[in-house]
Amino acid sequence: MARLARAEVFQPTEVATVHLCARVVRRCFLFGDDPVTKKNFDHRKIWIEEQIKLQAAQKG
Repeated sequence: MARLARAEVFQPTEVATVHLCARVVRRCFLFGDDPVTKKNFDHRKIWIEEQIKLQAAQKG
């Protein structure tokens, strides 16, 4: 079954808290420790948090 479009899930006037997955394409890790490469990607949290704040300020 296909997923619902975001426009059908969230109302335009609704403030929503959404979940951001910690793993992305090709099983690469966005945050935390990658068990395959043994690298830590926690530095990305700061960048993403800044981007979310920037987008929220610009787009409300």
